[in-house]
Amino acid sequence: MAIVTMTSEEIDAYMTPERMKMEEDRAKDMPLVFDPDCPPLTDDDAKRFHRVKPRKSAI
Repeated sequence: MAIVTMTSEEIDAYMTPERMKMEEDRAKDMPLVFDPDCPPLTDDDAKRFHRVKPRKSAI
């Protein structure tokens, strides 16, 4: 698969309503497949995650 670089104008011209509908229909036929090497996070696992860059306080 190639990496394609497009400007926002090119994307707007490419993604016509017909193409958008076609892509949505195609996506509906593709099931979600989870990677067996990456099981879902448990609540305990999720609690261990933290922001790399903490949010600034609103004060």
